[in-house]
Amino acid sequence: MAYNNEKEIAIRAEQMLGAALRSKTSSFADHINRREGEPSMKEAIAKSTVKPYGKTGNGTKKFYFRSLSIKMAKHGFIQNAGINTTRSGGTRTRHNPKETTYGFKSHIMKMNAQPFLDEAIESSGVKDFVMSEVTRLRNEEIVVNIKNIVESIRR
Repeated sequence: MAYNNEKEIAIRAEQMLGAALRSKTSSFADHINRREGEPSMKEAIAKSTVKPYGKTGNGTKKFYFRSLSIKMAKHGFIQNAGINTTRSGGTRTRHNPKETTYGFKSHIMKMNAQPFLDEAIESSGVKDFVMSEVTRLRNEEIVVNIKNIVESIRR
């Protein structure tokens, strides 16, 4: 399919990366202590930024694809990168089944990296798609601009 502007490319890139993210995270178990309304890693989405330039009135409005990012709960990024740190000690208060306050010592927290985001990006094919389509559109725009400049000089 030929895309006419970068906004269409951005929408397609969101769909491609979003589908790959859902595929990679669908096998993950839900977090045991996740509260009602808190986001899950399975709800990861791709979000693009498209910047409009020009004006609609004189027909110069164009869209330029600026970025594509992944939006998900922060523990998903931690799981992707892994962690090796010391958690500080402190106190907690539990309210159910009865109120109890207890202390805990500082301890080492280590989680091996599980690079599922890199795998999702690679399996989606979004990098090659965006590079080829945006390059094609911008090359066409450059050729048209050069043609218009040459024609204005000839007049």
